[in-house]
Amino acid sequence: MAATLVYLADLPPLLADIVTTMIEGRDDLAVMRGGQGAGPIDAALAAGAPVVVVARSDPGDLAAIDPWLAQAATLSVVAVASDWGSACSHALRPTSRRLEHVSPSDLLAAIAAAAEERTR
Repeated sequence: MAATLVYLADLPPLLADIVTTMIEGRDDLAVMRGGQGAGPIDAALAAGAPVVVVARSDPGDLAAIDPWLAQAATLSVVAVASDWGSACSHALRPTSRRLEHVSPSDLLAAIAAAAEERTR
């Protein structure tokens, strides 16, 4: 099984070094370090990474991570086939889980869980 790519965006250099070191020792995860300033979600998608790690002053604020993603989460789309043969309703429902402890092992466990969830 191929390793899941984890994209690091907008992380201070020391934090990026710590996360990179934690991930490099695992066979199921690979790390790609991105630059600062570019939209982290767009950059991760362009890199083909299903998991992105960012640093924000309020990590629980989805709008601070990606305003478009936060707005899209408030929208539902009903799509109808041109011939009216089928239809589908779409909605994004973001979920969040606050980590009680922010230790390297807890952060690595959260990254690994996110990677596993995205590759199922």
